[in-house]
Amino acid sequence: MSTKLVKRYDTSYKKKEHPKQDPYAMLKAPKGPAICRKCLAIYADKRWHFDRVEAPKLAASPRTRKLVCPACQKIRDDYPEGIVTLTWSGLQDHEAEIRGLIANVEARAVSVNPLDRVMKIVRRKKELEVQTTNDRLAQRLGRALVRSYKGKAAYNWAHRDMMVRVTWQGPEPKTKPKAGKGTRSRA
Repeated sequence: MSTKLVKRYDTSYKKKEHPKQDPYAMLKAPKGPAICRKCLAIYADKRWHFDRVEAPKLAASPRTRKLVCPACQKIRDDYPEGIVTLTWSGLQDHEAEIRGLIANVEARAVSVNPLDRVMKIVRRKKELEVQTTNDRLAQRLGRALVRSYKGKAAYNWAHRDMMVRVTWQGPEPKTKPKAGKGTRSRA
């Protein structure tokens, strides 16, 4: 007699949807090289890249397809996939440094993938809002801010992980306790 248990799989499985379907993704790759009309990013071998030497040659060639890359389309349509909101009492004092940090993180991301870009930076009263073309870039900015200035970052994803909102709260200055009853002051 066998003591083997028989497993029953009675769970119905739904067809899984693709977790992230970018509406600006190229559905069909163009034959041969293509170049973006606005930023001069080159599409070749199924990927986008920047090449300062090759871009002017391809732009002048009549055989090269000229189109608009997905990042430029998102910027044109004002379609951010990542929004980073910075709130901090010391934001005004450190704004130039923070903008430099944002530019450095963006430059590093663009060197790997030219579709990862900062769309715009909007200054409000006591906060700074950075809109990005990619959710991963927004997450990178949040991590870079925490690494450089401390504080706390919260990540909130929208439906189907299509967009992320990163809220970074900068560190608040520590107040010194007042010398009073029960506390000793050193003199």
